Amino acid sequence: MLLCETTCAFRIISIVGMGGIGKTTLSRLAYNDAEVQSHFKKRIWVCVSDPFDEERISLEILESLLGNKPDLIGKNNIQERISELVSGKKILLVLDDVWTEDSSKWEQLKGCLKNSSPASRILLTTRKKEVAMAMGSRSTTDMFFLGELSEDKCWSLFSHLAFFERTREERQNLEGIGRKIVERCKGLPLAVKVLGGLLRFRETKEQWQSILESKMWEIEEVEKGVFPPLLLSYYD
Repeated sequence: MLLCETTCAFRIISIVGMGGIGKTTLSRLAYNDAEVQSHFKKRIWVCVSDPFDEERISLEILESLLGNKPDLIGKNNIQERISELVSGKKILLVLDDVWTEDSSKWEQLKGCLKNSSPASRILLTTRKKEVAMAMGSRSTTDMFFLGELSEDKCWSLFSHLAFFERTREERQNLEGIGRKIVERCKGLPLAVKVLGGLLRFRETKEQWQSILESKMWEIEEVEKGVFPPLLLSYYD
């Protein structure tokens, strides 16, 4: 998708999936790929988050294009300068963690990028299909949906981290609790990775049991599979 040449206006490709599923990791792998680096004249990475601050995003794009902090003030001035700098160039812009479903907040910024080469690409990560559609991705060709890891793959990742340099006897003693902890991660690789890394340094069965029985798992949060493990790691 990123490297395919096209004669139409630049494509907006979306990676869609819940928090902790690996959207940013996948985007980073693509962004840093040697072939991608040589294909695009300029690569730009912006963490968008919420709210969608068009002036801040524009300023970060301009700073990346210039290689230094610009002295321009005002969204229109910034975007005019962006339009000049990208004219005719093949660029890759990554917009990480986009939340807004209001396409009007994106239209002016998108407009200043239209002078770039038709082979330019915008790659965005988001948790919702509606956001991807509002940003201009076509659902059938420009969206890539990341699903949860299988139980076997979660266990493989967790055990690789948590059982590092443990004896066979230690592994057997902790495996039952470990599998219950992995089940509570609900297939999210970030949650599995965080807890696997944390439990790598917990020696006793009681310590593992305390993680399994922690009230942090009961926190009501949209991304239940990620938030409790991160808190468990932070407060431990």
